[in-house]
Amino acid sequence: MKRLNTLLVILVITITGVQAQDAEQFSLSEAIAYAQSKSNSVRTAQLDIARAKADVQEYTSIGIPKLNASVEYNYYIHIPTQLLPNDAFAIEIPGITLPPPEPGYSETQFGTRNNLTFGINLNTLVIDGTYFVGLKASKGLMEMTKRQADLTKYDIKHTIVKAYLQVLIAEENKGVLLRNVENLEKMRKETQAFLDNGMVEQLDVDRLDLSLSNLQVELEMLARQTELAYNVLKFQMNYPLEDKIALSNKLEDVLALPDGADMDGEIAFDRRIETDIMKQTIRLNELNTKRFTMGYLPSLSAFAVHQQVLQRDDLFDGAQPGFYPTTIVGLRLNVPIFDGFEKAAKIKKSKIDVEKFKLQLNDLERSITLQVTNARAIYSNATERLVSQDKNLALAERIMNTTRIKYREGVGSSLEMTQAEQELYRTQANRLNALYELVVAKADLDKALGK
Repeated sequence: MKRLNTLLVILVITITGVQAQDAEQFSLSEAIAYAQSKSNSVRTAQLDIARAKADVQEYTSIGIPKLNASVEYNYYIHIPTQLLPNDAFAIEIPGITLPPPEPGYSETQFGTRNNLTFGINLNTLVIDGTYFVGLKASKGLMEMTKRQADLTKYDIKHTIVKAYLQVLIAEENKGVLLRNVENLEKMRKETQAFLDNGMVEQLDVDRLDLSLSNLQVELEMLARQTELAYNVLKFQMNYPLEDKIALSNKLEDVLALPDGADMDGEIAFDRRIETDIMKQTIRLNELNTKRFTMGYLPSLSAFAVHQQVLQRDDLFDGAQPGFYPTTIVGLRLNVPIFDGFEKAAKIKKSKIDVEKFKLQLNDLERSITLQVTNARAIYSNATERLVSQDKNLALAERIMNTTRIKYREGVGSSLEMTQAEQELYRTQANRLNALYELVVAKADLDKALGK
């Protein structure tokens, strides 16, 4: 018996080892915040947001004036030769008849061997309907990326809630088993005293020893299950598996009841992030249609060019001519006339995409309705089952207490004790399962409602 008690103590220490003083403690909200900050999925979503911001900046730059400077140097090893008609410079003098020039061309060279040009070019978009619509669409895409990141965080929250509850249920189960061990040990001591006084048989003590041994096996199994539950929670949190962790919340702390609107109110589709993302997708495709339509309108841009040109045979001879300026400003109007029906095809495809996403939105709303309806029904059933199991547990405890009293008074048998004890354990297990189903059903209901 001493050996059994020692094993139970060691087992309890093993089970509660994860709650040692050096273990980091987490409430449910802290576990969710930790998981969201460490999750690679969230980090990826944040990188997607940063990339979307860069895309907006890149697209915005299309409408910002562009300024470029250039330097160009040309050295003419052979100065270009031009052919001039011999009669190009024929001179007529009144009263004097000059012989006509010979037919053909004369070779001549213009320019200097060194040309150095400094230039500044300024270009800017003035009017372009596609640009302004596209700018609005790029900002909308960034907002949708943010909502997708919110959805990632929300999914992680739901996962952590379930994993956290799994650990709490395991801890609750541990407490129930330890109380059973404590009660059974007391009963075993009383029965041993009865045996020493010749009031019961050895068989009665053996049955209690067998029950204690079975509880030990259950505790060993629970120790492994609890360790697995902690590991799953740490994995979902992206917490180091080799480090210890402890939970600061109890089961009753996180067991919140839904309000009347949750169970009977109208379904608010807009509370679901998925609905917001789908509507944003429809708006973006509508903007895409508008952008292609704007492509039929003219676009206007402005430009300015200033150059300083140095032409010398000797580049460093200051006595030769200096820089000659050239400055040009202008507008460029682009009028689309015919593109082979390219824009018409793009507009048609974008309108088809809008209709497809509207159908997907309708399917999503129907799916949400089904999810909420099922979640409400499952929660109601889980509530009724827990109420029923609470009644059964109270009845099993009353039967156990009555059986113990009869046994102590010598009018009951050890077999009745064993049967009542096993029925109590089964009822306790059923009650814990019902409790777990209820808290999971509440988490699923919250997710379905988009809370």
